Amino acid sequence: MKILFVFAHPEQQSFNGALKDTAISTLTEEGHEVLVSDLYQLNWSIQLSRENFTELKDPNYFNAEKEQNDLKFQKTILKEMEKVKEAELIIFQFPFWWFSMPGILKSWIDIVFASNFAYGGKKGYFENAGLVGKKALISITTGAPKNFFTEKGRNGNILLSLYPILFGIFNFTGMDSYLPSIWYGPGLLDDEGRKEYLTLWGERLKNLKSEKFIDFQKSSSYLGNDLQLKEGLKTNFEILGQY
Repeated sequence: MKILFVFAHPEQQSFNGALKDTAISTLTEEGHEVLVSDLYQLNWSIQLSRENFTELKDPNYFNAEKEQNDLKFQKTILKEMEKVKEAELIIFQFPFWWFSMPGILKSWIDIVFASNFAYGGKKGYFENAGLVGKKALISITTGAPKNFFTEKGRNGNILLSLYPILFGIFNFTGMDSYLPSIWYGPGLLDDEGRKEYLTLWGERLKNLKSEKFIDFQKSSSYLGNDLQLKEGLKTNFEILGQY
């Protein structure tokens, strides 16, 4: 299987870096081909703007979605899109900052997951979107321990904080999402604790094929032009909250 590993941490020697190294070595040993987008090493500083494109439909008024539909991007962007196109599984490794992903990763997604490539345009949405058939997995680290992120903990259920990623990005673009790997407070652990995390991460990657995806509602679960959920069915928030 061809796998894209997207890494978004500024320090290679961080625990995120150790998780990256473990993933790449484990997946390679398992016979997979691993493509890597190390965003800080790439010096990814591209923002969604006119400069993303080799030519514009309308040079007088910039409409990002309409310009994206022609996919006339600069080479750096096309190279990342090609990696996404080739990959069957995309793994995102990043620290959980401000209850979300680092800005450098959000910028990469804003640009690479373009209209008429990942969704929309002629591609559609959800089950008809551009990345249907691909799988997604996020691996994140937190600064706080696990008990901070429970339903009654100070930070609340972390899965609900990840909803904009798991549903709003992955499901929206047609990808099937695994439950995230969450490494709580590695900075609070000793060396043995961090080694145990790395062992667990390697074991999970070896057995990922046996896991089920998050079972978000399908488009057929909604009725009418205003797309309201059928009576008796769980909302996507309820589905995510039960894991």
